[in-house]
Amino acid sequence: MKGLIQAFWILIICSSGSMADETEQEAVDLLRKTEALMRSSGTVAEYQVDIIRPDWQRNMSFRSHDDIKNNRFRMEILSPRKTKGTIYLKVNNILSMYLPKLRRQINISPAMMQDPWMGSDFNNQDLLETDSLINQYSHRIVQREEVDGQAVMTIESTPSATAKVTWKRLLQRIRADGIPLVMEYQCEKRANRRMTFDQIKEMGGRLIPTRWTMTPLDQSGKSTVISLRSIQFNVPLADDIFDPAKGK
Repeated sequence: MKGLIQAFWILIICSSGSMADETEQEAVDLLRKTEALMRSSGTVAEYQVDIIRPDWQRNMSFRSHDDIKNNRFRMEILSPRKTKGTIYLKVNNILSMYLPKLRRQINISPAMMQDPWMGSDFNNQDLLETDSLINQYSHRIVQREEVDGQAVMTIESTPSATAKVTWKRLLQRIRADGIPLVMEYQCEKRANRRMTFDQIKEMGGRLIPTRWTMTPLDQSGKSTVISLRSIQFNVPLADDIFDPAKGK
């Protein structure tokens, strides 16, 4: 009888470990589906940005070129006129800024990574961490639910021991078809900010969210709204695009 009980518990432990591995792989697969939905071999898009504060609001727009294969992107400010032509560039995990009036390219130092990007609720580190959210975190599904007839999973992500990332914990709610709904960024046990995805519609031949709202949870009345104006997927991107001096 004792041997039977031991065997029973071994079976449970082994099964639990197998189930954990399966849910971790399922979480990664779903995150990969989201990435494949929102990105491509070469993606060109234009966005409207609304920075909202309790006593003022500022608007801007930018165009991005995203080369997922080579882990590089270019983001050019289109408006307002004061900052038009400013380029943010990521190549080989180095983030830099090109100032057209000075015709000068400046690397953004580690000390500046937590600075707000263009005065918004995003920071410079967000631009650098785009490709690390899957590879430098461990992921597991912590909740399953159904919302408006759609299966929705909540994925908890924690950084690996060697990861050079900002957040201690991420919580993402994603539909089974890969469409993201909510992402919470947490430092220790407290959520510092939340990004919501909505206005889901077809653009560039794909059904995707076209509005992303970042809200700091510890600062009332503040948010940054990014609205997708246009997008093209699988566009060939020339190397010159990622050289601001040539790509102008």
